[in-house]
Amino acid sequence: MSVLLEATLRSVQISLITAMVSGLLGVVLAWLVSRTEFTSRKTVASLLSVPYALPPYLLGMAWVVLGNPTVGILRAFLPSNGAYGTLGICFVLSSVAFAFPYLELRAGFDRLDSSLEEAARISGASPVKVFRDISLPLLWPALVNGMCLAFLYALASFGVPAILGLPVRQFVLTTLIYSQLKLGGQAGLIEGFKISLLLLTIAACALGFSHYLTSLKNRLGASISGARSSRPSRIQLGRLAPLVMSVTWLWILLTLVLPWIALTLSALAPIAGSYSPSTFTLRNLSYVLNLADFHEALVNSAVLSVSVASLVVLLGFCLGFLSVRKKKPWASRLIRFFGIPFATPGTVLAFFIIFIFSTLARLGFNADYPLLLMAIAYTLKYAAVGANSLETAYTQIHPSLEEAARISGARTVKLLSTIWAPLLKQSMKAAWLLAFLPLATELTMSVLLTGPGSATLGTVLFQLQEYADQPSAAALAWMLLTLALVIGLMTRKKEIY
Repeated sequence: MSVLLEATLRSVQISLITAMVSGLLGVVLAWLVSRTEFTSRKTVASLLSVPYALPPYLLGMAWVVLGNPTVGILRAFLPSNGAYGTLGICFVLSSVAFAFPYLELRAGFDRLDSSLEEAARISGASPVKVFRDISLPLLWPALVNGMCLAFLYALASFGVPAILGLPVRQFVLTTLIYSQLKLGGQAGLIEGFKISLLLLTIAACALGFSHYLTSLKNRLGASISGARSSRPSRIQLGRLAPLVMSVTWLWILLTLVLPWIALTLSALAPIAGSYSPSTFTLRNLSYVLNLADFHEALVNSAVLSVSVASLVVLLGFCLGFLSVRKKKPWASRLIRFFGIPFATPGTVLAFFIIFIFSTLARLGFNADYPLLLMAIAYTLKYAAVGANSLETAYTQIHPSLEEAARISGARTVKLLSTIWAPLLKQSMKAAWLLAFLPLATELTMSVLLTGPGSATLGTVLFQLQEYADQPSAAALAWMLLTLALVIGLMTRKKEIY
């Protein structure tokens, strides 16, 4: 079997397993926190949203510490390969990707008219039958969309397959593209281009299949209610409550707490595998903090993430106004267009940018500006976050204030600064965070576009891991994971009920 065919099959296999596991977890967990009552439910609901803010490759590094077959903390409980290989990749990706269907279904349960479920219960239907015959058919589009996002997320992932797959020579399409580019030369560029087209084709097929399943259910007549007529009455779990609490907290332990503890121990260890408290040292943290590449990466990542997040929010703010309030068809079409690079795997997007600017360089245009290429890639990838979020926000606000301001003689700039900006402030903050969080530790596109003087936090961490400096890599990973957890916990949504 050729390396390309093997990588293709493995990519599809990992993506399908991740999508199915994420869908199952998302359905069960969303139903539990939305329709049942148990101790610490609100805390659990908030913590289950946090993985969305976590870079998956940090969790991959944590599971190297936990599941290394030689010195891993949990190696005795794992297969001979430890956390390496297909199963380890699927588990780590699922521990983050489940948040997509979970959040989609949580929002769906919030919009669902609970009177339909109440009527079924009054008629004698069990909770399982109510969920199967009422809730699930109505929430089918949200489930399919969440699973599609999980599939695309796994398909586009580079960091986790690189960390857990390359040491055992298990390639996926994204790591195969990276290996081709590392070879250099025209041949590597052409091979990388072919693999990128294949990856893009698989992603397009997944999106098309998702759209087909969603439209099929819509044609059959299932639709979600636009607003709740009443609060849902929560199901009392009774004797099952301790079991439910144990399982949900175990999942949180495996996906959030245990990785953080593993990176903490590894960051303090003098050498990989030495986790005795008597030998702990701050040498690894000190080494990373004094590393010249770290200082460069910190500045570059901060400038890129803040500037690009601000740019996509400003772009979305202006395009949303032109699309919704000015009824400009080109603005609406541009917002729809931004969905294409957002759905495109980051590896493919970065490769196409390399290909385009390499062609320009051969024509005499100087394109050797890695930070500029990263900024272009980041903006294309996340422009949809600001555009779609703010276009939706514009449609939800009555235009009466704007009309009153126009009657008073206010011009467009005045309207945007004094009417719409204050009204959309919360939506703009949310869109900015949704763009900033993944950009601050971005790896997939950065590792392909980086060059001299353009190190980012993600690329420095990847290089430390690739050069087998696990304690130093763990020290940087621990700092980034702690920051991501703090931001994720601070920005979690408050429960409505």
